[in-house]
Amino acid sequence: MNFQPLDILHEGRGYVVINKPAGIATERNFNNDTVEARAQVQWKRPRSVKQAFVGIVHRLDRPVSGCLLLAKNKSTLVFLNKAFEEKKVDKTYWALTERPLPAEAGKLKHFIARDKFGRKAIAATRPIPGAKEAVLEYRLLEGHADRYLWEIRPITGRFHQIRVQLATAGAPIIGDSTYGSGRIFQPNCICLHARKLVFPDPNAPGKITVEVDVPEW
Repeated sequence: MNFQPLDILHEGRGYVVINKPAGIATERNFNNDTVEARAQVQWKRPRSVKQAFVGIVHRLDRPVSGCLLLAKNKSTLVFLNKAFEEKKVDKTYWALTERPLPAEAGKLKHFIARDKFGRKAIAATRPIPGAKEAVLEYRLLEGHADRYLWEIRPITGRFHQIRVQLATAGAPIIGDSTYGSGRIFQPNCICLHARKLVFPDPNAPGKITVEVDVPEW
């Protein structure tokens, strides 16, 4: 299949950071257009019969855009997976909501579990069976009557965490009908963007910082 090339924001030895477009999944799924499928086509060496290695370090939901880190070999994937497990990676998101959160800055804490079909998150303010604690910090960047732009820093990394936590706090992300948004955005897209990613350099001391502007909202 002819896939659109990935937008590479930063490339190092053994890894790349791309600007994932909203509307496509991260992991390969049959012959569908996904980040992994595009990478395998883009990284395949001429005349090679081997499939290119694409290491999925972390994921962004299908309707979410922004910084996504991919590994190009197994040793780098192991290193970066460990960095995520040891919480050495900082992620910053921007989100646009149709209603305000409880304050201009603060912290949200919930307990998140998946529904019985595994497709949607459920958030509660108290522990529930099968739930894990989810914490994020937020601050208001810009606010109008029906458009509120937030900077979000997730402290934990749970399934649909930002989407369900903001919705549970009364501020669903614009376009996210799964979690209660009443405003139509674009098909398979919501106003949630992985704005910045800071992670340890796999090849040298120090950290790499990659940042990308939000799409037109």
